[in-house]
Amino acid sequence: MRFEQLRYLEAAVRTGSFRQAAKEVGVTQPTITTQVQRLEEDLGVVLVLRGAHGVRATYAAERILPHARAVIRAENALRQEASAIDNLKIGSIRLAAVSTASLTVLPNVVKLLHREHPNIRFEVTEGGSDTVREGVSTGHFDMGLLSTLKNDDRDADSLQYIDLLTGRLVLVIPEESPLAAQQSVQASDLAGQPLIFFSKDSILRAAFERLLEGIETRPVYFTDSAETSIRMVKAGVGIAIANSLAPSTVSGDGVMLSPVSAEWAETRLAVVVRKGEMRSPVVQTLLKLMRQQVAGT
Repeated sequence: MRFEQLRYLEAAVRTGSFRQAAKEVGVTQPTITTQVQRLEEDLGVVLVLRGAHGVRATYAAERILPHARAVIRAENALRQEASAIDNLKIGSIRLAAVSTASLTVLPNVVKLLHREHPNIRFEVTEGGSDTVREGVSTGHFDMGLLSTLKNDDRDADSLQYIDLLTGRLVLVIPEESPLAAQQSVQASDLAGQPLIFFSKDSILRAAFERLLEGIETRPVYFTDSAETSIRMVKAGVGIAIANSLAPSTVSGDGVMLSPVSAEWAETRLAVVVRKGEMRSPVVQTLLKLMRQQVAGT
């Protein structure tokens, strides 16, 4: 068994395709197919099922993959630690991030990382906070950037949270709505109002549902985009909830912002890494750049 065989298996299962996995790891498709077959022979189990629609993991692979990912992370850390001795010349990092992080912290951080460490391979996948949390927990990503609420139970999972920025939930109301003239807007005021909701793995969806618990709601539009949500409010479609940390969350031009007064409505943009796992030099470098970026804003 060799490191690369485990890496090939993980890539094939994650992408669902030998061809995509080969492209990702930089080898030919016959190479990756042969090496996975040799790994199956070495371990004495079938790891992938091949079909017209690609490959999928067997039960044996699902049991083995967490250990394989741990080995892959250990190999990456070993190589990066050796590279760090010579000024971090090689390495890679897979980062998952909510869109708020992509619009605020990451642009300058990624620019600095490429400029100061041009040989570092950097991949970012955007998703909701639940997607980021699950991906880092399972080892699909090396670290993540997600949003949480003030009273979220951070001790309930295997992640360590490092706060970067603090914001607040706000209601985004069309200026033409009668509610826009109120000094403050309560959750009860939203009964029967047209509402704009986010996808289920978004912190904003969970927060809106929490705020509106027990209130008769009238959703009229669903979106995964904070910018789309604001545009719909400007057009008078309905009322939305937003994170003040998002660049698109500004009053004027057809919208009014009303802070959510609930004590739990404070938001935090946080880095997440796995607890009890030594951080690779690349993760440490990226975290340092993020902290510097936040301190300078």
